[in-house]
Amino acid sequence: MYSLDNGRLQGEAGWEKFPRFWFILFLSYRCTRKCRYCYSLNQAGIGRQRLEMDEDTFAVLLDWIPEVWRQNNVKVNIVNFLGGEPLLRTDRIKKVMDAVYRYTDGMQGLVNTNADLVDTVNWDDLGSIQWMTTNIADTSLEELARRMNIIQERSNVINQTIAATLDQVNLERVVDITRFGMENGYRLRFYKNLYAEPGREYHRKLLKKYHQVVDLLENYAVRGFDVHTTFLFDILIPSWNLPSSPYPCGKRLAVVFPDGTIGPCIRNHTFKTGTILDPDPLRRLQSVMFHYDVTRNDLPDDCRQCACKTTCQGGCPNDKVLLTGTSAGRSMACELHREIIPRLQHLDSLQRRS
Repeated sequence: MYSLDNGRLQGEAGWEKFPRFWFILFLSYRCTRKCRYCYSLNQAGIGRQRLEMDEDTFAVLLDWIPEVWRQNNVKVNIVNFLGGEPLLRTDRIKKVMDAVYRYTDGMQGLVNTNADLVDTVNWDDLGSIQWMTTNIADTSLEELARRMNIIQERSNVINQTIAATLDQVNLERVVDITRFGMENGYRLRFYKNLYAEPGREYHRKLLKKYHQVVDLLENYAVRGFDVHTTFLFDILIPSWNLPSSPYPCGKRLAVVFPDGTIGPCIRNHTFKTGTILDPDPLRRLQSVMFHYDVTRNDLPDDCRQCACKTTCQGGCPNDKVLLTGTSAGRSMACELHREIIPRLQHLDSLQRRS
């Protein structure tokens, strides 16, 4: 997975632009919505936490990001803005991108938004953003189409993705969302609802709907459509065939929260390892608990023997932490993975033959 170019770490052939270090910035928890499945809302305890990063902390952040990259000796990087709703503070997005761009090579800027503010946002502030992911929430497909057209027309974004957490609303219409994405050339990113009611009923419905989605995608692949399976199933990449995972969780990922604390996991807002004021930032970001990798020694033997292991990688460690208290053991979505991952890999083979 790794090679050196002028002494700096980058991906090998085919992975050159895969970021070697990720910054996930929660500059604010303020939002235009209160989605029940939002991990920020569920974990951060909005109202008890600082909602927005103050000016002093923000100034330190602008120096801290390039320092971490410098120490990590990486070549390709990414800055990912989440929230809350990042478009509430595009001025700060611009300041971050302006401050860090000269320190990196081939950097990617990404904003995750619900797109509620696309009609009023200052698009000049987003000139360095290359990727934008729109969380559909409960927005109608007609309104989603309008919003994504505005993003296409007014921004410099080269790729748009539709993200849908499969709550009760989106689970019922996930096939329609898939059809909309395919017909309009958007990538798709689906998440299971980690805060769904306990029990097997939700997983049963989820599995049924995923089979319907893959049926639809197979039809598109046969018809010659460019079907992207990357990140289609939660945060998995079905085209992986690697002995270990390229996920940077707990290794080369820094999540920064509005109060200046940092952690190693994009989804866990309660596990903090330090602050951006601490010395030795790389050491603060190392956390074996969140390593998303099938080579972990605390995974069961059946994980190591599973045909899906190079994609599943034992499942998201944070899901296991939140639901069982430990990141050891098999994926919390093991049954879904065993059925759906082979079908997604078959989609890739159809693509290669078409």
